[in-house]
Amino acid sequence: MNIDIKKHILPIGLLIVFFSAFFYNRDLLGGLVFLVVGCGFLYAGFYIRNTNSRIKANGIKTKARIVDFKKDRNKDADGDSYEYHFPIVSFTDRNGVETTQKLDSSENPKRINELIDIIYLKKENEYEIIKDNDWWEKNLPMILLIGGFLFSGIGIIWLINKT
Repeated sequence: MNIDIKKHILPIGLLIVFFSAFFYNRDLLGGLVFLVVGCGFLYAGFYIRNTNSRIKANGIKTKARIVDFKKDRNKDADGDSYEYHFPIVSFTDRNGVETTQKLDSSENPKRINELIDIIYLKKENEYEIIKDNDWWEKNLPMILLIGGFLFSGIGIIWLINKT
């Protein structure tokens, strides 16, 4: 799932403009932070859920073979380094075109040459691929939505109590 940031500039910009109007009052700052973080979680949760639903509704189920892994090393805010292994899968689409593409979800690198179930949706010359029956594909949007509602609720209660 490649994210095109251009599609998200308007909602993010509107949030920034809307909430910056309230920054003149320091007592509201904590509530606004919770509200902005909550809105960010809600936006991400709905975006991922809608993308996955669109791929599941319009996509094609098939088997893919894990042919390789791309190793990425990321550092968090504390400076700790984590290594992720993103599978590169090979599959044949329904038109008989052999395709190799990196997935956006990390896997155990020992699964090379294993078959996995995927759902793909061809969009122009690009494929959007999700793993079929992947726990994260189903539950990450729900986790983000619950976190978004909690943070937004705390922010709203904070703002109501401070005004």
